Amino acid sequence: MALIFILMQMDLEPESLPVRQWHEYLTTERKSQTDQALKRSEFYVDQFKKIFRDHGVPDELVWLALVESGFKPSPKSPTGAQGMFQFKKQTAEAFGLLVIEGKDERNHPFRAADACAKYLMYLFDKFESWDLVLAAYNLGEGDLRRSLGSGEGWSEVRHRLRPETEAYVPKVKAAALIGNAYISQLATTERRPVHEYVVKKQDTLYAIAKLFEIDVHILRELNGLDDNTIDIDQVIVIPVRE
Repeated sequence: MALIFILMQMDLEPESLPVRQWHEYLTTERKSQTDQALKRSEFYVDQFKKIFRDHGVPDELVWLALVESGFKPSPKSPTGAQGMFQFKKQTAEAFGLLVIEGKDERNHPFRAADACAKYLMYLFDKFESWDLVLAAYNLGEGDLRRSLGSGEGWSEVRHRLRPETEAYVPKVKAAALIGNAYISQLATTERRPVHEYVVKKQDTLYAIAKLFEIDVHILRELNGLDDNTIDIDQVIVIPVRE
């Protein structure tokens, strides 16, 4: 498959009704949550986009993190998915992440982004459609393959999938439109990089904030923490000082 074809940007379909509906929902009913996620995205998106491009993946797909986690580094789902890109353990390990007691690289944003890009490229090699890649990311490769008839694409199969998956593809596209518009209006100097700090025994969020000379409220917001509770081996992202 020609590299130029692989590197084609996604069709974000801004005129599509489902995309418009999700765009409206994310910027009105979910405005507060979306705004918080966009603020956190400033610390990640530039590097995430580079990682995705290096793997031949459209950089719009970094906005998966807005949908999956709101750009929180280490959320856990009831189904066992974890991290900014919500990997299950088996998938995470298959694409190079270490998941053992005391070390879970799903919670390392940049390592998880690299694994996500590899996984997306793997799915593209299987389905040759970014819409189907997104569907497989949400539904699972095997379930999507069993739903696809010979020669079918997204437009033919989407109505046969579970509603969550049918909605997922336009939702990610809407998130990409919102995210790209947000990032484009920021000066490059406003998008500060971060580094990762692994919580050690007896660490507190206040102690970490003091160590790196950052307000604890900013640290909580950046990491998507509801309070000051942290766990040993949890990854806390810290803005790099200017």
